[in-house]
Amino acid sequence: MSMTQTPNSLSTLLEESKRLTTHLTLAEIPAVQRGIDLLESESRKLVARSVRSGRGVVDPRAQSLLANSGIDVDGLADSAAPAALLSAFEMLQPTYDANVESFLSQQHEQSIVNAIEESELSTLDDFDSGMAAHMQQVWDDSQRRLFEELGQYQASSYSSDTRAFASAFMNQSDVPIPDSSTFPGAAAVTFDLESGDGKCVTQPRVERYAQVVRGLNDARVVAASRSVAATPQYDLLKGLEKATADSARELKSRQIGQVWSLLAHYYSNKDATPTRIVSGACTYLEETFAEHVDRIVAQYPHDANVGGVPSIHRKVRGFLDVLFGRLGRVPQFLEVFNSEAIWAHMFVLYRCGHRQELLKYALEMEDIITDSDPGFVAHLKAFLDRASSSSSSSIRSDIPISSSALSSSLEDPYKAALYKVLGRGNVPKKATQEVVQTTEDYLWTNLVLIRDADIIAVATGHPRNTLDALQALMLKFGAAHFDPNGNNPLLYLRVLLLCGLFENAVDYLLQIDRYQIEAVHMAIMLAFAGLLRVTEAEPTGSFSSYLVHDSNAATPRLDFARMLVHYARALPASMTDNAVHYLLLLTLPTLDCVNKDDNGAFRQRVVCEQAVVRLMYERQEYAHYLGDIQSDGTRKRGFLERYLPLLGITSSEQFSQTIIRRLADRSRDEGRLADTVLLYNLGERYNTVLNVLCKQLGELLYLRGSTNGNNGAASSDYSAPIGLGLGLDDVEGVARAVLAHYKQRDHIARVLDNAAVNTCTTLLAIMDFLNSHRRGAYEEALETIEATQLLPLASAKTNGSTSVANGMNNSDVAMATQYSERVRALDDSITRNFSLVLLSTMDTLSRLYAGLKESMFLDAIKQANMQILRKKARTLMVFAGMIQFRMPSDTYAKLNRMDVFMN
Repeated sequence: MSMTQTPNSLSTLLEESKRLTTHLTLAEIPAVQRGIDLLESESRKLVARSVRSGRGVVDPRAQSLLANSGIDVDGLADSAAPAALLSAFEMLQPTYDANVESFLSQQHEQSIVNAIEESELSTLDDFDSGMAAHMQQVWDDSQRRLFEELGQYQASSYSSDTRAFASAFMNQSDVPIPDSSTFPGAAAVTFDLESGDGKCVTQPRVERYAQVVRGLNDARVVAASRSVAATPQYDLLKGLEKATADSARELKSRQIGQVWSLLAHYYSNKDATPTRIVSGACTYLEETFAEHVDRIVAQYPHDANVGGVPSIHRKVRGFLDVLFGRLGRVPQFLEVFNSEAIWAHMFVLYRCGHRQELLKYALEMEDIITDSDPGFVAHLKAFLDRASSSSSSSIRSDIPISSSALSSSLEDPYKAALYKVLGRGNVPKKATQEVVQTTEDYLWTNLVLIRDADIIAVATGHPRNTLDALQALMLKFGAAHFDPNGNNPLLYLRVLLLCGLFENAVDYLLQIDRYQIEAVHMAIMLAFAGLLRVTEAEPTGSFSSYLVHDSNAATPRLDFARMLVHYARALPASMTDNAVHYLLLLTLPTLDCVNKDDNGAFRQRVVCEQAVVRLMYERQEYAHYLGDIQSDGTRKRGFLERYLPLLGITSSEQFSQTIIRRLADRSRDEGRLADTVLLYNLGERYNTVLNVLCKQLGELLYLRGSTNGNNGAASSDYSAPIGLGLGLDDVEGVARAVLAHYKQRDHIARVLDNAAVNTCTTLLAIMDFLNSHRRGAYEEALETIEATQLLPLASAKTNGSTSVANGMNNSDVAMATQYSERVRALDDSITRNFSLVLLSTMDTLSRLYAGLKESMFLDAIKQANMQILRKKARTLMVFAGMIQFRMPSDTYAKLNRMDVFMN
């Protein structure tokens, strides 16, 4: 046998060997599993035996057995003889290539492959991280909008017990600066304006402040009627101050009223530059200290002994007498002349803001002052002249004083404090400890140094003090430093306002539940004065704060719009008018001045419009706010129309497009049918009203047809509510009332679209047809559907009622074709329900035919009527086959079944 047959023979042997053990089970003889190691071991043994025995002689019996199977033993032995079995299991040695070019080429290709793989992995990682960040951002935005929509702002309690107050600002060299958070950021802001808790009744306060806001908006409307850029003549600050004073008993604190006095110094300037802020803060602190001097003198008249009409110098002497009288004597470290502390007298004058009186006093006491400091009076005169003329560039250091001389002559702390604020050398902090003790003194000292920084820098050669540095320091201290015991949280508020941190001050006051109302109106006043930095883009801050930190801006901004919207929505339903007034503040022109953006006013109007639309949609008092149409056709103006100039709306058409149409579209999308009709009608969009009604009627027919199986059964109730919560239950009645109302008004009927009127009329006729069909009034139902001219039913009567052909003629086919072409021009609200109309019509014909067929009387009239019904059914079948739009697959089967029954 040839070698080509060997594989088949070996395969046969393999199969036969497998069949030898088929009768044995695995339980009796388990299968032997040979691994790679075992096979390798057996192969090594076989090679070893072959090498030891050589080629040798094959056993004759084996040779005979293999020969019978077609295997050539000799030929196989000759073929295997050249095989080198000794080296079969030896380790192969690699062959080294000395070709440098091929090596470099291989390394270059491998580097490219590695770079591609690394780039692919890096791209995938960047994509995954970018997608995760994007999804997180989308989720955060969606969560924020959802929470705002639902009003879920749960405030964690941050009571006044956790806030603190320190009456004296401790020495900075001895007291370490605490590393505390600036504000209590863990508390979420919420407005609870509905009622009080027994301790603080909010409702009267809300009404007092709302009255002030109403007055402001009324003044804005009057100003807008005169000129677009006119400033409203309204004293907002005075109104807010009065509202706060009237609420002092409810607040059980008069300190909040001092805030308005402080803001009055900023309000007069209406300029948020650091120079104006510092100047206003210094003036306020000087005036309050002068009031403090007057109060002390009045409180201790015997100790002060100032007389009937005292001068400013007599008041200062009396104040110092009271101050030193408590100590029993004038301190020895003070420089005294004739029992008068000269440096203390001059410092108090400067502290009260009486610069000219200080200069006059220094000139009067020049001989005494010269003994202590020969160049002080000249320095003082030059300093005050440069300060009054604001010409710091003209001052020279021609009146220098050495630091060593100052150190030896500053035992009097009032002298050291006066030297410090006048730029008379470098004064150490410890030298002023006895004078600068309270928070107000500390702030005044630093603010004066900032106000006169240019003059002091030229005189002393030291770096300028800046407002930014002071603001950063106050924020680093935080509320806990000034209010460790929670006795007076308003102290830190005054600190923030004095440093010009208006946004932080508003946000801080919002965290205090008792003063949230005042915080909102303080923000309104600051915004009206142009002192508030408001955010321009979509807010990205947390719910616990209205501050928005922008990486591009050094200072945070206040989300003024979000704060006002939340406050307006928190007002009770009985104060919706006031809520509208607060939303109108979003278009304050001073907000645009702060942003310094040409598109700022437009963005403000858009935000205000959206907020007003949302509020109107929630409260649903459209007739009151948007107006109404009387029975005689005249239009009654609404509450909101009076304030349209504040929204930048100049015409009724713009008002309709901006406010009314948005409300109508949203009501339509939300399924509020009555509101949709009312709003579109109010906007004089009568054709839109009809289109909406047609769509809703078509939707009603489709839903009820789907609910009843679209089978045209007589038990189908098309008048009962469907209970799907879509606002469609009374659409039929609304449509009939609106259509009748429009037809009765000539000025409305003239502008109506005939197609919309015909569609609405046809849908109402279909409703009548279906209702008659449901009641079993089949003849009435047939007359109603024939009157609509939707189906070719009237053509069957053209040949007379007594003689009708059994088959259809050419005119009937032409009529069916003509009607099928009309269907293409029908509105979608009708065509989507055509299957229901066809089935119900065929069912009507079938039931009329069955009634005639079951009649006991058999005459020619009965036969003629049955023939007419059969012909109408046949024409309807032909017409259904010509319709060029999709209907449910079982419609034709049902029609054919009823037609077969009749024919």
